[in-house]
Amino acid sequence: MRKTFLQFIFWLLAGQALHAQYAEKIINPFHDRYYDSLKKMDYPYTFPILGKGAYKRGYDIPFPWGISAVYFTQRQQIAITSTQIGVNGSEKVDLSDFIKFGPVIAQTNAYTVRPDLWVLPFLNVYGVFGGGTTQTDVLLVEPAIFQTTQRFNVRSAGVGATLAGGLGGVFIVWDNNINWADVDALVEPVPAFNSSVRVGHNFVDPRHADRNLSIWAGTFYQKINNDTKGSIGVNEVFPGFGEGNVIAEMRDWASGLPPAQRVIANQIIDALENAAGNIPDDTQIDYFLDKKVVGPFNLIFGAQFQVNKHWQFRTELGVFGKRSQFLLNANYRFQGFRRKK
Repeated sequence: MRKTFLQFIFWLLAGQALHAQYAEKIINPFHDRYYDSLKKMDYPYTFPILGKGAYKRGYDIPFPWGISAVYFTQRQQIAITSTQIGVNGSEKVDLSDFIKFGPVIAQTNAYTVRPDLWVLPFLNVYGVFGGGTTQTDVLLVEPAIFQTTQRFNVRSAGVGATLAGGLGGVFIVWDNNINWADVDALVEPVPAFNSSVRVGHNFVDPRHADRNLSIWAGTFYQKINNDTKGSIGVNEVFPGFGEGNVIAEMRDWASGLPPAQRVIANQIIDALENAAGNIPDDTQIDYFLDKKVVGPFNLIFGAQFQVNKHWQFRTELGVFGKRSQFLLNANYRFQGFRRKK
C-alpha cells in the first residue's frame, strides 16, 4: 500500500513549461536598426504560421523548433482520504475509518527531455519524456504508530501547450500540460494536470538585440488523479513492522473491527507475524486509495538568460503553500524547415 503513496505525486514535474521565448515587440532606441531589418525580412520558414506577418509588424519571433534538457525537484504534501484493502485477490473492504495517516510527504527528482514547436507566434506545443526517482515519507498513526520511507524509479510522458506574448519588455505566459507517470506498483499510469501563469519583464542587452535577461513571478496549480489502485507484497509495505509489541497491538485493534474488515486485517497481521519470524510469506495486499494534493496552489519565481536566439538557460523556484519546487532548464532552438516556393 505505502508503495503508491510516493508515486501519485511524481509528475508534476517533468512536464512543466517555463517562460520560453515569445513574440516580442520591443521599443528600444539601441536596436532600431535590428528591428527595422526584421520588418523588411522575407520570412522563409514554415513555422510559426503567421510568422512573416509578425515580423512585418516589428515582433521578434523565437526560432520555432526547440529541445530542452530539464532537471526538476519537488517536495509536496499528500492527503490519503480513503483506503480500501484486499488480500491475494479477495474483495476489498473499506478501512478508511480504522486506518489513519499523518502527513504524507512526497519528494521527486526528475530528468526530462522536452521537444517543442511554436505553431503560431503566440502558441507553443510540446511533449515531455523522461524519468527519475521519487521518495515518500509515510506516517501511520492508527492502528499503530509507524513511519517508513519508500523510494522508486518512475517513467513519464506528457503533452502541453503554452500561450505567450509580450509588449515593451513585459510578458505573460499561460501554460497547461498533462503528464502520465508509469510506476511498476500501479495498475495503470497516474495522470497529473498542471497549470501556471507567469508575468514578468524582459531586460534587453543594449549591445546585443538578441541577448536578454527575463525575470517573472506567477502561480502554479496541480491536480492529480484521485484514485490509485495496485498490488504489493506485505514485506514491501511494512518492512520491520513486526518488531516489539506491534503484532499484539494489531491483534487487539483487529478484534474491534466489523467482521469483513476483521478478516482482511487478520490475514495481513498473520503475514506480518510470519515476516517478523523470518518465515517466507508471499501475501499480496491489493489496494484502492483516494488521495489529494493538500495545497494545489503555490507561488513561483524564475529567471531566464538568453545568450542568443539559439540558447536560453532558465531556473525557477516554487515556494509557499504545501509544495516547494526547483527547476533548471537548458533550451536550444533552431529555425527548421523552409517553405516550399
